[in-house]
Formats: sequence, C-alpha cells, structure tokens
Amino acid sequence: MNRDFYFTYISEKIELLCYKIKSMGKLNILNLNIHAEFFYRDLCNLIYGLTLENANVEKQNMAAIDLIDKSNKIMIQVSSTCTKQKINSTLSKKLLLEYKNKGYSLKFLFFSDAKNLRDKAFENKYDISFNPSEDIMDKETLLNSILEFQVDKQREVYELVKAELGEKQDPSRISTNLADLIHLLSEIDLGSTEKADNLNEYNIDCKIKFNNLNKVKNLITQYKIYNHKLNGIYKEFDMQGKNKSLSVFNKLTRFYTEELMNDDSNENQKFFNIINKTLTHIQESNNYNVLPAEELEQCVSIIVVDAFIRCKIFESPEGYNHVIA
Repeated sequence: MNRDFYFTYISEKIELLCYKIKSMGKLNILNLNIHAEFFYRDLCNLIYGLTLENANVEKQNMAAIDLIDKSNKIMIQVSSTCTKQKINSTLSKKLLLEYKNKGYSLKFLFFSDAKNLRDKAFENKYDISFNPSEDIMDKETLLNSILEFQVDKQREVYELVKAELGEKQDPSRISTNLADLIHLLSEIDLGSTEKADNLNEYNIDCKIKFNNLNKVKNLITQYKIYNHKLNGIYKEFDMQGKNKSLSVFNKLTRFYTEELMNDDSNENQKFFNIINKTLTHIQESNNYNVLPAEELEQCVSIIVVDAFIRCKIFESPEGYNHVIA
C-alpha cells in the first residue's frame, strides 16, 4: 500500500535524523541541530498548518526560542536536550513576559523521546500559556499525526522529507536486483497456481511456531504456494548474471538483521517491517517499472514469504527443511 511506503520512509528518515543528532551531540558537533531547525519548521508548518519562521527574523539571537508563528501566536523551542531542567530554564527567561502579554503560547519540540516529561510539573515563572501534556512534542508526536493523515497528505510529507533527508542518488548504485525480480514476477500468471507438492508443510508450521509468528501465519500460508514459481524465476534470474539471486537473498537477510536490533517491535511486526523495507527499496530503484500498489505489495509478500521458507530470514528450528527429502 502507498500508506505503508510513505509512512515507513518518513519514519525511517526522521528516526535516522534523530539518531545522527544524538550521536553528533555526544561529540559536541551541533551544526546538524541548526539545519534540523529549518527542517522541523517546514515539517510543523505542513503537519499543523502553521506559518512558523526562524525566530531570528523577529529578533536577532532570540533567547530560548527557535521558531515563531506570529499569526497563530505560537513559539517553539527545538532542542536535543530533553530534560526537565531545559524546560524550566526556558520558562525562566524574562523575554517570555513580553510574549505572554501578547497572547503567545510556548511549545517544545525535542529530537528524542519526551513522553516522560509530559506528566511533570514545571516552574512557569511568567505564566505563559504552556500545557506540558500537549505542548511537549517529539518525533513520536509528529509521526502519530502523520499516521492519521489521508494518503495524499502523507505524500506531501513524504516529498518534503525526501527533499530534505533523502540520499543523493548515485548513478552507479540506483539499479537494484530486487526491482528486476519484481518485474519478472509481475509478468507471471499468479492465478493459475497448483499446489506445491515439494513443501514440507509440517516443518514450515514448526518454523512459524518457533519464531512466534502465529499472527502472520495466514499470510505465510497465502503466499507459500508460489515457492515453486519463484524457483523458476530465480533460475532465469541467474542466467542474467552470476550471484543475482544471492544478492537478493542477502539483501532480505540484511533487512531481517536490522529488525533484530529493533527492540520495540515483536516478531510479527518485524515480518511486516521487512515487507515494508523491501517495498521502499524497490520503489526507490530507478529500474523499477511502476506497478499498481496492490500488485507490488503482492509480489513483495511472495518474495519475503519465500525467503522465510528458504531460511533467509528468521531462525530455523533444529532439523528444519522446507522441502521433502
């Protein structure tokens, strides 16, 4: 689905940006923070319909405030320092009294997770409009808002994120074997699939149970019947060049390895994340022949389920064999 593609891309890029800011901050390299302010200005304007601008337009070196919307009377401090002390320090600035009298409200946007701050009490010295539960934002706040958007609005956010955070294309690296494989698979009649007699159904079920994938069992069952069709495609694929199939398997294994480092998702979510990563990888390839979203998702699901059966992703129980000996 296009939703999956847009949201996965957006969330991965924002997550990576936050990680880079945190890592660079440990080295006291803060130039990325400055550039990120402009990105978050445009992102918040798009998400919330604001007209934020850099606060230096209002006053040079405006203490404590990074972004300001004079029409909606909103001020935002953007920061990588996500602490109660940081908020209290900002709230103590005498400058806020002037803006409080003008009817402004104050918000904070942190690069890291700030949910632990929303239930805290703060020293609002000048009594400026500030509600911690609503006015402390972080990447999760932004992503939850984006998740609720209609797909057309998600596409707008995707275009902004891609323009700001997308990699510059390297002509020597933008073609992918997965995109070629999708093209071959899309040309096959998938409606005339006979039962694949060589599959060891018992062992596949054991692998599903072994990896706690019961919630995606129906999806695996739905697409495992195409295993024998992929056998023929991979043979044809490898006639086009050595190691083409191997490179596809290794890419899928890499996606799985990346998911192993994600402690916030369970095994079923990891399975779908691999599908989404594969979708994104293909859609960003310049040799991808565009398919309707449903057809692309179907083809990618077939490839990922096949990789599961072939032991390229997820752990295999002892004695696992996907074919009958």
